[in-house]
Amino acid sequence: MVSMDIGVWIAAFFTIAATSYVFKDNRVFKFAEHTFIGTAAGYQVAWNLTQLNRIGIEPMMNKGMFQYVFPIILGLTVYTQYHKDYYWIARYGVAFMVGQGMGMAMRAKVSSDFIVQLQATTAPLTNINGILVFVLVLTGLLHFVFTVQRVDTEPFSTLVKIGRYGILIALGASFGNTVMTRLGQYQGRMIFLIRDWLALIS
Repeated sequence: MVSMDIGVWIAAFFTIAATSYVFKDNRVFKFAEHTFIGTAAGYQVAWNLTQLNRIGIEPMMNKGMFQYVFPIILGLTVYTQYHKDYYWIARYGVAFMVGQGMGMAMRAKVSSDFIVQLQATTAPLTNINGILVFVLVLTGLLHFVFTVQRVDTEPFSTLVKIGRYGILIALGASFGNTVMTRLGQYQGRMIFLIRDWLALIS
């Protein structure tokens, strides 16, 4: 029996609307797309206001932590960009956010993308996986070395070729994993339509 739950019907409609893009760009898909973007934007605004109240306003009102007034004012300066005479004030808030974000991102990137990867690459070569990773990392890096003369001669050319094949295999595996993930998600939506909406299977 087809579901009588209005929430299931709404979810089924948007699933089909999003899938309709496979045939061509149409108004039903655009409606689903705009609804999703609008809902996400509205949720983000509500979440940000809740966080502002929980982290900034409540500590100031209840605990007397008035140092939070400075980041709040700095954040409010961003809205001066909508004023034709005071738009330049927004640069201070944006500059602070960009600088703080870059500092935190660089610290995390150096740790996760360099130090941790270097430790994993130079781990004890006790199994075939460790040896394979070590060889492919070195040959892959050699593929991008353009400052060494005669890199196209032996034995460098063979090492570069190994690195190139390793890079291609890694890119192919990454792409395949992405496709499998998307197909798995789409499979879940199809099961939802057949089982939860149309009740064709139990």
